[in-house]
Amino acid sequence: MVIEADFYRVRLRFKRLFADPSIFEDQGNAAQRYLFSRDTGDKAVSIYQITSDISPTDNVGKASEVAGTARYVHRKRVVRSEYFENANVTLEYSDFGSGISPTDHHRLWKKQKWGRMSFDLEEYHHEHLKIEIPDTAELFEMLHARADPTTLVDVELPELPENFFRSAVGYLETRLKQLAGAEHQAIEIYVARDLLLEEKQALEKRLTRPSTQSTIYIILSRAEAPTQL
Repeated sequence: MVIEADFYRVRLRFKRLFADPSIFEDQGNAAQRYLFSRDTGDKAVSIYQITSDISPTDNVGKASEVAGTARYVHRKRVVRSEYFENANVTLEYSDFGSGISPTDHHRLWKKQKWGRMSFDLEEYHHEHLKIEIPDTAELFEMLHARADPTTLVDVELPELPENFFRSAVGYLETRLKQLAGAEHQAIEIYVARDLLLEEKQALEKRLTRPSTQSTIYIILSRAEAPTQL
């Protein structure tokens, strides 16, 4: 099947960046929280953030250092918080049908306000993607039929640029977790290129075939507890 999605990369420059939980807690969903100010169910789930670790940098790309502490208003409470000065934050994410148009994505970032912090939108990049991936419903049915109580499969994605590849992985992970959740099952996805050598070798041994840079491993479990590699 061919899916269509929109890839975005934004770079935000904060004159003063506080340790705001909406950015630095559950960092993998920061863009989702920015774009949706309240619970929106499946619409918010359609935003998949590729950036998992938010690391502020200075103007030459080095990791920002804490400049000091100051009072900061968070959820109507005044707290003391560490802050960075002139810090840049880069986020990459894909939209798989949230209902927000590319024009509205740009408009939302152009508000240049995250909570009580102002920022300058230094970079805004958008690409429309078409990616060929396995049919998620058919893939889940195969996993579901084999799970006793767990099953492991490998999926070979086509050779893709990094942002396309990560977007495809995000789509599969999001959709399979939705299907598994409805059946009270758990899905885990591992990207071969991200694994430690011994972890990758363990999975290759279980499936008796080597992996490539485009291989992803999917584990379906009837139990909620994560499966050990």
